[in-house]
Amino acid sequence: MSAPGYLDALSFARSGASLEGELRADQLPRLQSNLTSDDAAVQYRIVGIVEAGRPALSLWIEADVRLTCQRCLEPFRQRVELENVLPVARDEAELARWETDDPLVDALVADDRLDVASLVEDEILLSLPVAPRHPEGECGAGFQA
Repeated sequence: MSAPGYLDALSFARSGASLEGELRADQLPRLQSNLTSDDAAVQYRIVGIVEAGRPALSLWIEADVRLTCQRCLEPFRQRVELENVLPVARDEAELARWETDDPLVDALVADDRLDVASLVEDEILLSLPVAPRHPEGECGAGFQA
């Protein structure tokens, strides 16, 4: 499967376009370095929207990844299901104004060559736990939280 390529974030957001596909772990090297198996398949959909008067990218991501439990050091399956809306600022000055209004705003600065695979990879990496562990009661180390 080929990489999804690039898009013009601001034009894409304003147009209401959509893009969906699948990525493999070998197309996401930073994520791959966190996995115990290369068989991860990532489904994604990106839709251009206008939210609260701002152009934005609506992201939907699903994946099953295998991480290493930091208690017992055995692999386990982690389901990743993400939905996020990222407003697209025209430039750094506009983003700074948005951050003044809302210091927790999660937004992108317009990029006419936004790497889709990197965007998907970033969102997954941000969602992963700092210290991955088996779900409660499933760890082979016998630890109780």
